[in-house]
Amino acid sequence: MKYVMMIWLCINDPFIPLGSTCVEDIPPQRFDSLEECRLAATQAYDTIKEPGIYLTTFCSKKLLTDI
Repeated sequence: MKYVMMIWLCINDPFIPLGSTCVEDIPPQRFDSLEECRLAATQAYDTIKEPGIYLTTFCSKKLLTDI
């Protein structure tokens, strides 16, 4: 079992089309523990400090057989 981090990044801008407001990404990095994933998520939050940009992360435990 490994942990994966999912990221949702949204931009609050009235001139961006609704379908382009948010993007979802699953970085290729895999984590051995929830704590490692949470630390990477915290670092991602610290990297994005722009007004109008919102970041949400989620860590999930998955059985990955094709890494």
